[in-house]
Amino acid sequence: MAKTQKPTARTFGQYVAAAARAAKYDIAGSQAAGKKELAQATGISQADVGRMLAGQLIPQTDSLKALAVAVDVPHVDMLVAAGVLDGKPPRIPAERPLAAKDAARRLGIRSPQNVAAFEVLVAALVSTELRRR
Repeated sequence: MAKTQKPTARTFGQYVAAAARAAKYDIAGSQAAGKKELAQATGISQADVGRMLAGQLIPQTDSLKALAVAVDVPHVDMLVAAGVLDGKPPRIPAERPLAAKDAARRLGIRSPQNVAAFEVLVAALVSTELRRR
């Protein structure tokens, strides 16, 4: 039986970058705001986030749960991608539409009442756009 190859920083970086893009973090370019947001959401330094996304670093194990939560992937998949756990390499997350609730969170809207109002506003705007087509 063939032994699975241990993930490298490069393959881990590709996995996290795909997950970050799917979670709607703007990580393109050296000054991308999404890298700073990802750093804030995970407690990983902005410099280390950049190195991780560039495939030069796998963060410490204690940072992987926060990273999994921030990019919305199962914690176990993140551990496998980082080589902490053995297993079948996780699928690269596909980009998905940004939900109004997620947009509110990314914009810093936290109050349940404000999130609900934001969701109503977004739904009305989307409905208007669909009617215009």
